[in-house]
Amino acid sequence: MSGRSRAGRVFSAVGFMVIGAVATLLLSGLGSSPGAARVSPAGAVDIGFSQDMVVHHQQAVTMAQTVRGRVGPSVSQVAGTIELGQLKEIGLLQGWLALWDAPQVSSGPPMAWMAPGSHDHASTSADADHVMPGMASLDELDRLGEAEGEDLEVWFLQLMIRHHQGGVAMATAAARRATVPQVRDLAVLMATEQRKETALMTGLLDALGHRPLPLPATGPV
Repeated sequence: MSGRSRAGRVFSAVGFMVIGAVATLLLSGLGSSPGAARVSPAGAVDIGFSQDMVVHHQQAVTMAQTVRGRVGPSVSQVAGTIELGQLKEIGLLQGWLALWDAPQVSSGPPMAWMAPGSHDHASTSADADHVMPGMASLDELDRLGEAEGEDLEVWFLQLMIRHHQGGVAMATAAARRATVPQVRDLAVLMATEQRKETALMTGLLDALGHRPLPLPATGPV
């Protein structure tokens, strides 16, 4: 992987830590004053969705940072919007996990919270081979780091469209099944914004004469 890509990953890690810490402090402050809004007790879906969506968002941020300064204005603007928006959401999700005293990273298989009938976050009813929908492979990320010119723009758009499609599937499930109102509201917002970004990226990709990748498998919902 290129030095630029590695630098982007380092920046991501630092950004996640800072934003997560700030979100935790802000949310704790809201909950400490009399009559202030509090984050409700979390269930399996709230925790699992938050943990998995942090990981999902982290890859989107890494992809956006990988193309920074290497693509044209239209694609660059989309990538920048995705990077900033998902960094903010990562901070919020990490803050909630801290307030719930929940691990920042799940110890079980990904997407267990989407398995029908799961009652706790440690449930193994989801297929252990499941991965989060829309995630790019290491080989695909390496190709993104090495591509140039129009090939880079096309590959970024194709990967990010598929990534967003997977994120929308996750957010839609959380909007239906989460118990914490704030989590449901954020999931609805995520799905709405990512659908808008997907439509924009699909238009840019079409202008370049290419089509999106096949839809990602979403697993049980």
